[in-house]
Amino acid sequence: MLVSPIGRSRGFTLVEIFITLAIVALVMMLVGPSMGTWIQNTRLRSAAEAIARGLQTARVEAMKRNTTVAFNLTDTNSSAFTVCLYDAVNNVCLAGASNIIMQRDATEDASTAKVGTDTVLSDPVTPIAAGSNVPSSSAFDALGRLASTAPNNVMRIDVRNPVLTTADERRLVIFVNTSGQIRVCDPKLSKAVNPQGCQ
Repeated sequence: MLVSPIGRSRGFTLVEIFITLAIVALVMMLVGPSMGTWIQNTRLRSAAEAIARGLQTARVEAMKRNTTVAFNLTDTNSSAFTVCLYDAVNNVCLAGASNIIMQRDATEDASTAKVGTDTVLSDPVTPIAAGSNVPSSSAFDALGRLASTAPNNVMRIDVRNPVLTTADERRLVIFVNTSGQIRVCDPKLSKAVNPQGCQ
């Protein structure tokens, strides 16, 4: 008859569990603050990319529909926007829900991104204050260029994070030139070294 050897049961001791928990707690204390900044920066990048997509959608729809389409930043406290068919006489969206092509609600960025705009391709090193010149818009003609019929087309949008301190704040800049080209860049990076840089 075979007798199986009695072995030690496998598992963790209480001391091993406490040591593991202490190490995890130490790592979380070290990583926690930078993780919060990383999350805020990720949300900021998402908001900037959403705005760039909205601008690109307005441009493509203008060419596709052979008409003028507007991109409107609608809220001083968020990155909310509307892409719509454009009324050149009154410089507004055409009335009616059927004229709305795309929309981003203010709740989508959880108030982690605010925008400021300028009607010229100004120096990206100097920040535009959050909420400055908003609401504002850019209109694209059937050739995909900024429409000459639209007064005060936005050519620069600064996307800023109001939650972070000035030292930690990351700012992204979106440029729209007269030919309708759209570019997102980081003013802290050099374009000569990094393609995501502004200058």
